Amino acid sequence: MAQKTHKTPAQRLAVLEVAIASGNPVAAGAFLKDGPVLTLAEKDYAKAALLKSKAEALLDLRDVLRMDWNEDSANKLSSALEIRIDADKPLTKLGIGPAPEKLLPWMTRYMPTAPADTKKAVKKAIRQWGVVFGTITSTQNMSWGQATMMSGNGLTLTKAEWEGWTIRERNAVLGEMMAKDPMLTIYSDEALATGKGDMNVYTAVSSVKASGALTPEQLAQLTGKPLADQLYLLGSFFDGSNIAVSDDLKMKINAARSSLPKEVLNSQQRDLLGSMLNTAVTTELKGTRAGDKVLAFYAKNGPMKIAVKPCDGAYSRYDPATRTIVLDSETIQQYMHMKGYTAESVMKNKAQLAEIAKYMSPMVVYESAHQAQDVWAKKSGVYKPHMQEDEIEAMSLEGLYTSEKLTKDAAFKTILTSSRDFSTYAFKKMEVATEYKTSGAKKFGATVRQRYFSGLPSLDAAASQVLGAVSDELVRREGLTQEERDDIDAAGLSISEAMKMSPGEISGSVGEIQAAALVKLQKDLISLGVYKKHYSAAARENRKLKTSSTGNSAVPPIL
Repeated sequence: MAQKTHKTPAQRLAVLEVAIASGNPVAAGAFLKDGPVLTLAEKDYAKAALLKSKAEALLDLRDVLRMDWNEDSANKLSSALEIRIDADKPLTKLGIGPAPEKLLPWMTRYMPTAPADTKKAVKKAIRQWGVVFGTITSTQNMSWGQATMMSGNGLTLTKAEWEGWTIRERNAVLGEMMAKDPMLTIYSDEALATGKGDMNVYTAVSSVKASGALTPEQLAQLTGKPLADQLYLLGSFFDGSNIAVSDDLKMKINAARSSLPKEVLNSQQRDLLGSMLNTAVTTELKGTRAGDKVLAFYAKNGPMKIAVKPCDGAYSRYDPATRTIVLDSETIQQYMHMKGYTAESVMKNKAQLAEIAKYMSPMVVYESAHQAQDVWAKKSGVYKPHMQEDEIEAMSLEGLYTSEKLTKDAAFKTILTSSRDFSTYAFKKMEVATEYKTSGAKKFGATVRQRYFSGLPSLDAAASQVLGAVSDELVRREGLTQEERDDIDAAGLSISEAMKMSPGEISGSVGEIQAAALVKLQKDLISLGVYKKHYSAAARENRKLKTSSTGNSAVPPIL
């Protein structure tokens, strides 16, 4: 490795370039920390941008693999590696991909002391043939539907074909194969969770049917019906009746079923509920450290706006176009199922509205952080895609709020603790609060990266991908005629459009983006100081708020 004290910047740069090209993460770190070398490199701006892209990608990969991984978390690791090792990613230029197995010799060379659990998890994460299908076969039979997923494949999948696919392609095929071979669900945390949830619900339905509390006519209606239909029917049986089964069984079934007609919030009711929650949630936030921070943000940046709409499987989202926090109507309706509330009663009953405000208030705190990030990025005029650092900041603020509310607000504590065994939403809110309360900032950040957002790029990964793609494209355009460049700019995507695109969208359509937008993206991402300064400041403020706690009560454990 180049020694700064023994070589000139030009000599160090030459040595570091060669080392980075070989995939050396130590050289990557040395390059990014060597001020004189960076200054010299940036005299050739395009070359410096490409070199930084590679260096950031190497450090990001090493950071990912330095986390604690084991076989149980290998699917999360697969999500993390899937977005980093692919045909259009910077690591491929360094010989790490697109074939996933190329990661293994890189680890042997540059991470020889990695724990055995990590090495084993990596092999499962990249879906190595021998791990998935065994070492005694080089072929795997597939159904017609599975076989036609990838054009050109017959009914037999071979090891050679498999090894030519990326992690993304392997995971896609495994997803199709799971329908025919349930044993393969071990390669999907979502499929495992769904199966476990279905089994728990099936057990609850069976318990009600065996309880003797249902009439023969009711049992006959359930016979032969799919599980979802049985859940709905049981919910309708429970409604307004005194069927003698435990409250826990009723809540479990009501939480899992679809809404009865009187529980569905129509568009007008959703609009009204959103308006009502603006006031009710403000009341909930006041007097908590995180909540007061959120309210101070809105006092400076405009009013808090809450809407209630379907969020397509998410608990909430922030809409930058309307500067609105959108709470998921399905999550709210699930709570109504469990409590026996109707759309009409929620509109009229202040106590029920207050419960929903308490229940959903952690998501308002969480999304307020995303809104603050959006405001910061627009004021700073920088490109800011959705990254893990955003989620660490948002979930830290949420964790601070929820843990304090659980300590100080008995009604809030009752609502979440009574719901967590029946609602994945309530369970996760308790889990995040517990993790935040009991972890240091570094450990909590690692948890967010690994457990909750492994499939989202880090700042380094996002910057590396975009910087590499736009820099390559700018170099390519230098070889075009002026007329060809003018044609691209005339029809291409503008700066405002590019600023809204994800790293994957930019790298996938970089040839269709105007040159001015490419230059803007390159300028923003060639130095990450402004981003790191923002996230570091947010982390310091959250740590300061956390250590100012005056409550001594422990957060209830999630289990």
